[in-house]
Amino acid sequence: MKDINFSFVNLLNIVTLCVTILFIFQIYFLKKENKSNTFFSVYLINITVILIFFLVLDLDYEMTAYTLTPLLLFSALSIGPMLWIYVKLVTGYELKQLKKHLYVPIGFGLITLILLCSDFIISDEKISLYIKLNVLYITLAGITVFFILQNVYYSYLSLKLYKNHLKNIGNTFSYTEKVNLKWLKLLIYGYFFLIIGLVVSNLIDDSASNIMFHIILLTYVIFSGYNALKQNPIFKDFKEETNQVPSFHEENNTELFKELKRKLLAVIDEEKLYLDSSLTIHTLASKLNSNTKYVSQLINNELNKNFVMFINEYRINDAKDLLSNREKDNLTIESIGYEVGFKSKSAFNRVFKQFTSQTPTQFKQDNS
Repeated sequence: MKDINFSFVNLLNIVTLCVTILFIFQIYFLKKENKSNTFFSVYLINITVILIFFLVLDLDYEMTAYTLTPLLLFSALSIGPMLWIYVKLVTGYELKQLKKHLYVPIGFGLITLILLCSDFIISDEKISLYIKLNVLYITLAGITVFFILQNVYYSYLSLKLYKNHLKNIGNTFSYTEKVNLKWLKLLIYGYFFLIIGLVVSNLIDDSASNIMFHIILLTYVIFSGYNALKQNPIFKDFKEETNQVPSFHEENNTELFKELKRKLLAVIDEEKLYLDSSLTIHTLASKLNSNTKYVSQLINNELNKNFVMFINEYRINDAKDLLSNREKDNLTIESIGYEVGFKSKSAFNRVFKQFTSQTPTQFKQDNS
């Protein structure tokens, strides 16, 4: 039996493999109610397959690595689409035409699998050598040109989804805690730099670059796995609306919007819905017996604000009254933030400064 000599890079690879498999188990089995986590588990499985392949190759098990080539190509070319699908699901989009995003990895995987099967069946050495060369060329093309171009493309699509999400949350939620998904931005950028690191480490091919790459990969897996475990579906409670407003025709568009605006401002003032820290545009639309599309359009176009700015303006006005009221001096800054509808002190401070150019403490000192 062949002696196995593990290098430090191999040990790092094994540690990363163990951590990745642990996250796959936790994310898939402990958070399986979240559909997005199924695809994130597949994303991590693809990373696992790539790690196993390069570990086998580094340990000079060339025949085993050769046999694993179809799986390597399928996993390497699936990793970009899986990242994009995960980002798409976690930001509230529906999956459509999923198969077309897997045509390239399936194609490369099947072609190399057919060639490998032919190689094992055919006994002629010249034909076998020819097949091996073709497998090598296809693999090189797959993990260089196609891999790089595909991942640039899906990284771009993922960032585009993230930016659209930032825009959407301002028109949907009255808060940003746990819905701004800043970690997704790091996930996408981190993945893009991992691809660059993988290419560079293989071009330079020295121990220092390989060690650095595996340390970065391990950090990336821990960061992404931990955040995926914490992430809950953002839009899971939003059901399709059955409460529809009649279509806005040109002749009655203005009057309908005027009536909706009157009802909106009245319900906000009278019921003080903005004091609910979990208020969403869906809740508000339901109160107005309307539709989120029209309420959002009204706030955006008629009031020149997005939903979160519209609600936060009311909250900040209430907060200013409380901060300048000497009878409320017993209230802390944090308790005032909670009272007017903010979920945390940090969110209150940030939004208050955005509206007044002062912190709540500075405002209180100037107006008490």
